[in-house]
Amino acid sequence: MKRLSPLTFAVLLGLGTLAAPAAARPFRVSDIPNGDKNTCLNCHGDLKASYNTDFGSDARNHLEGSGVITQQHVNWTPLCPLDSDNDGWTNGQELGDPDCTWKMGDPNPVVFVTNPGDPESYLPPTCGNGKLEAGEPCEGTELAKTNCAEELAGEGLLACTAQCKYDYSGCSKPPVSSTGGGPPLEEEEEGGCSAAGAGAPERGAASFGIVLGLGFLGAAARRRRGRGRI
Repeated sequence: MKRLSPLTFAVLLGLGTLAAPAAARPFRVSDIPNGDKNTCLNCHGDLKASYNTDFGSDARNHLEGSGVITQQHVNWTPLCPLDSDNDGWTNGQELGDPDCTWKMGDPNPVVFVTNPGDPESYLPPTCGNGKLEAGEPCEGTELAKTNCAEELAGEGLLACTAQCKYDYSGCSKPPVSSTGGGPPLEEEEEGGCSAAGAGAPERGAASFGIVLGLGFLGAAARRRRGRGRI
C-alpha cells in the first residue's frame, strides 16, 4: 500500500475539517403552527442544532409516520397542550394555538408568538386573571416570593397589590430595589439547522486543521534534514 506523502497528509487533514456539512430537517418547521417564526430554535438550543431544547425532546417523542426517523413528522396534537419549557404557558399558547385545533396545512395563526423551547421566552402576563404567570411577581394570593427578605425589605411577609406588584406594607423596611419581581425578560440524528448558514463548519475549526497539517509537514521536513546530516 502506497504511503501518503507528508504534503498530501497535511492537505487532507486540513480539508477534513471542512467536510460533512450537517443535514437539515426543514420540513418539520411546517409540522407546528408558526414554526417559521423561531425556525429550528423551536427544537434546538443553537443554530448548529448541537442539542435539543425540552420542546425539541418532546417533539422527538411525538414523531409519526413510516420510514426512518429523519423522514418522520411531528404530531402536533399531543405536543400542543404540554408546557415543555415549564414557563407557565402551553406549547399551543406560545405558538398561537391555545385550543389545540391547528392541523398541519392550516394557515398559521396571526398572533404574537414566543418560543416553546425557551423558558425565558413567554407571553406577557395578564394581571387579574387569577393565575400567576411567568414574569408576574404576584396575582391575588399567589406570590412568586413570600418573605420580605427575598426582596431585601427586612422582615415580614409580602402581599400583592391590585396591579400585581409586591405590597411591602408588611415589611420592616422599604426594599433596597423594588423591580416588581419576576425573571428577566436524546440527541437527534446528525444534522444542522434549517436557518441560513446552519450546519456549516466554523472557520476556526478549519484553520486549526490546516495549521495542524502544516505543522506535521514541517516536522517531517526537519526529520529529513536531520537524516541528511548523519
